[in-house]
Amino acid sequence: MNWLQALEQEVLEEGREWTRHRLQERLQKEIDEMGPVCPQSGLMLKNQRRRSIGLRSVSGVLELKAWYGYCTAQSCWIYPCPQMWAMEPYQRITPELQSRLCYTGAQVGSYERAAQMASRWGSKVSDDLIRDEVQREGEMANQASWAPAQSPKGEGEFSMVIMMDGWMVRERGADWGRNKKLKSTHRVDWHEIKSAVIYRLEQEAQTQSGRGMLLEKYIVARPPETDPVSFGKAVHQEGLRRGLARASRVYVVMDGAIWLWDLVEDRYADSVKTLDFHHASQHLWVIGHEIYGEGTPESKQWVSGLLHH
Repeated sequence: MNWLQALEQEVLEEGREWTRHRLQERLQKEIDEMGPVCPQSGLMLKNQRRRSIGLRSVSGVLELKAWYGYCTAQSCWIYPCPQMWAMEPYQRITPELQSRLCYTGAQVGSYERAAQMASRWGSKVSDDLIRDEVQREGEMANQASWAPAQSPKGEGEFSMVIMMDGWMVRERGADWGRNKKLKSTHRVDWHEIKSAVIYRLEQEAQTQSGRGMLLEKYIVARPPETDPVSFGKAVHQEGLRRGLARASRVYVVMDGAIWLWDLVEDRYADSVKTLDFHHASQHLWVIGHEIYGEGTPESKQWVSGLLHH
């Protein structure tokens, strides 16, 4: 690190501390001016007292003296300040830091890398914190109501393609963090993520080299242990937003999983249902090897002919 870089980092840190101190002062002033009052009912809290709370912000941890007491209107013990600031009752992270962490996590695609990125722009947080915030925001988005997109004027006829599949993702097991050399550890778990890709057939294109591509596509993904009914509902809602009800024809492409075909019969009974080529070829190779032997010229000739057909 050269002298100029060290100097800039020092000044930036001074600015961060000034910002943290200024924000802490203004929030404490808000708390003091409001007093021990329920923000929803305007009633004074019972058994009121002051408690120290830490609120993590972009510029650092804010140390606040918050009111705490029993709210007769809500029939529970509350901190008024989180409700006053439109935060969750026990949320200890500012909305701005929450927004930045969720955006960073979504862009880099990894909680660990997001934590490293956050430390570079000055907010040292754990990957567990980013994971919790991303999942909380995702759950809120899942529960939100989204209005269907309006049909554009002069929209021509189009066909819609819905591709669905499940794929495995590695997650932390019960013994994550324990010594890797211990044979009995259960460090990693594998779970299935259900996902779908939705696009219009007319959006298919090719690069100059002839490689296929989609000009526009939409993705639906649901976390492990999501039941098929919930996944099917999410895919159907996204399809409606993208013009499913206006499509002249709907094509559904998927593997041979029974739950997927049951879902399609329930949601897209009139669609053109297709077993995708990759999984179809897998099934044929299994049969070919069973009949003619694995790796034999006969099995290759038999399967290749069927795949071409």
